[in-house]
Order: sequence, then structure tokens, then C-alpha cells
Amino acid sequence: IPTGVSSKALIELVDLAPTLLEAAGLPAGEGMQGRSFWPLLSGRGASDTHRDNVYCEYYNAQPWHPDCPPQCTMVFDGRHKLVRVHSTCEGELYDLLTDPDETNNLYDDDAHLRAKMRMHEMLSDRMAWTVDPLPARLAPF
Repeated sequence: IPTGVSSKALIELVDLAPTLLEAAGLPAGEGMQGRSFWPLLSGRGASDTHRDNVYCEYYNAQPWHPDCPPQCTMVFDGRHKLVRVHSTCEGELYDLLTDPDETNNLYDDDAHLRAKMRMHEMLSDRMAWTVDPLPARLAPF
């Protein structure tokens, strides 16, 4: 791994285990949803590309939210970041190209409806593909 090299590749925490396994020459476990970024680290792949977007979820993980548990999901595509608070029907949308500090929430700004819809579709797709894949299906139905 070259020293001092940085990358703007989008990587999720779930990608870490398959990466370490590949670096050790071991196969990824069945049902692992992450993707190894070992080619990026070892110089065998593009240094700035791994995922088209990153996804994160926060499902009532802290006990101090008894009245309105936060059920939040987030997706980031390298430019726009969308956060949806499902328990309150609120959200956040940021254009990190023009607002890298996320100080201007564009979620309710009609001028950004197209970006908001695109990000909601991306979020919906990521939520669907993050369903637990185990146990492995044994039949085609």
C-alpha cells in the first residue's frame, strides 16, 4: 500500500471485513454485503472508484429516545447527501459541492426537488438491497 496516498472513493464500513479477508487471502463469508476495496489499496484497481454511493442506517440504537425513536437512513453519492428521519417525516439534503460543511439544508427547497427525488430513489434502492441475505436460499422460490 503506497504511503501518503489518499482517495475520494466512496467506501462503507461494511466493506472493511471483506477487504481484510481478501488481503489475507481468505474468502468472504456467505451473506457478507460489503465489497472488498483491496484492489484500490493494493494499486490493482482505480484509486478513486469503489461505490456509486454510500448508505447508512440508524434504527433506534440508543435508549434515550423513548418518545419518538429516530429511524434514520442516509445516502451520499459523492455530491448530494440525503438524510431521512422516518419517525418524524423530516429530512436533510445537502449539496456538498457548494456546502461542504452541511450548513444549508435544501430538503424543503423546491429548487432542489429533482435532486431530492433522485436521492430518495437511491435511498429506497439501497434499503431494499440491504435486507439480510441469510440464510442462503436453497430453492428458487
